Amino acid sequence: MAEGKDAEAMQLEEVKPVVDESKEENPYKACERQASIKSLKEGKEEEEDVMQLRVYRRRWLILLIVALLNNTNTISWIAYAPVSNHVNTFFGGPWAGRFSLVYMAVTIPVGFVAMYLSGRLGLRSAILIAGWANGIGAFIRFAASFLANPSRVYVALIGQGIAAIAYPFIMFLPTKVAGAWFPDTERGLATTIGVMANPLGVFLPSLISPAMVTQASHVVYLNAFTFFPSIGAAILATLFVNRSEPKIPPTFSAAQKPMDFVSGMKACFTNGPYLVLLFVMSGGIGMFNCLYTVLSELLCPSGYSNTFAGICSALMIVGGLVGATCSGIIVDRTKRYAETIKIAMGVAVIFGLIFLQLTLRADLKLWIIPTVLAFGIMGLATYPVGLQLSSECTYPVSEETSTGLIVLVGQVQSIIYVMMMRKLYRPLGVDRENVQVCRTSATDLDNVPNDATISIMVFSAVAFVLAVVLIAFFRPIYRRMEAENTNRARGDKEKELALEEKKIHSLPDENTVVKPLKE
Repeated sequence: MAEGKDAEAMQLEEVKPVVDESKEENPYKACERQASIKSLKEGKEEEEDVMQLRVYRRRWLILLIVALLNNTNTISWIAYAPVSNHVNTFFGGPWAGRFSLVYMAVTIPVGFVAMYLSGRLGLRSAILIAGWANGIGAFIRFAASFLANPSRVYVALIGQGIAAIAYPFIMFLPTKVAGAWFPDTERGLATTIGVMANPLGVFLPSLISPAMVTQASHVVYLNAFTFFPSIGAAILATLFVNRSEPKIPPTFSAAQKPMDFVSGMKACFTNGPYLVLLFVMSGGIGMFNCLYTVLSELLCPSGYSNTFAGICSALMIVGGLVGATCSGIIVDRTKRYAETIKIAMGVAVIFGLIFLQLTLRADLKLWIIPTVLAFGIMGLATYPVGLQLSSECTYPVSEETSTGLIVLVGQVQSIIYVMMMRKLYRPLGVDRENVQVCRTSATDLDNVPNDATISIMVFSAVAFVLAVVLIAFFRPIYRRMEAENTNRARGDKEKELALEEKKIHSLPDENTVVKPLKE
């Protein structure tokens, strides 16, 4: 009987795991292991030891609202450009270009305020500020249509300025939403959808504005066209964006609290790979915006009409939508951010240089069309990948800081490149004077054709330098990806320890002798 009692007692004894004390264990891992085992002994559930991750279907609705804000705000910016002659008549002076300049003037100083406030107030507040600034600005511009000049133009400019306040809040939203709401397998695609709403907003007015406005009085219809979608986007944001982040994060990095604004700025400007990316990406944004702005000025001296220039602009944007979508999917699946952006940038520069040279020669439409399409595909493919890389390189810096700096510096460079191109124009030679289509009549002194040969040479040299710097010096460290992999491995280890502890408790001691029951 004594032996039976001893055996039963030994079966009930807790079996302690054997630890080889001759081998030193990492103090952090040992502490982690002891904490995990302790939690099991205290009766906690296994899931409490491991961070829970979850994705919500509403992430797509939030992304759609951000894309709509980006699109409608860009349309408000660009809508007057394709019908500038009718706009000037409607407002009683050369005001069309000034409506676009208001965006540039407001974006740069407000940008830093937007980055700071968005970090303090959160994603939802940034979306609501952007939505209602965009909607109210569009409403004021629409209401100004029913006033008489000069009140009409001044009220409209006030509305344009209020709408311009929205843009600095919008510019970083795609990467912010992708990081906060989407898993790492969808971040590239989500960023692409959000950011490509911007060039789509450039593309749509080039088709809609000329069709809608055939005389000055029709500008009121264009103002209505920009107002109703803008106020609709603001209402949707108010109704459906009720949180800055999900209750349960989709990734380990989304659960990490980002740096504050000042610390984030310091981290960005002391991060070598990010500085290279800032130099290249902001330069690329500036050059693309510049090329889109002066495209007709480059083509008309060689005999290419405004209609053909519009076709080239459309091909750049449509090709860019395809290229950006493909690059977003590729980096989601392969995580090869650096390789993707280097290849896309290198090929884009090659086709861009070829296209610029073709603009200096007449009767080359069949060569220009595929070249500008290829340039759009590869050039805009770098945009979402570059913005994602800015978050990867600087983690845990907030997306509004890392992305916002790139877009802001890109806006500044857009102005510089446009001024540089036009400053380097030279009088057109006699050989091309006979084929130019810039003048509307023989006595037209407002639309003087220029020779852009020197401008194109300087522009091409800058593009070449950007590509070389990116390919030769950009060596990123994927900080966000590394943090997620580390946390994922830690979670797997905790699960493994939990299973190990359960097995230890369920097995008998090797010294226990179990005797059969006597009949």
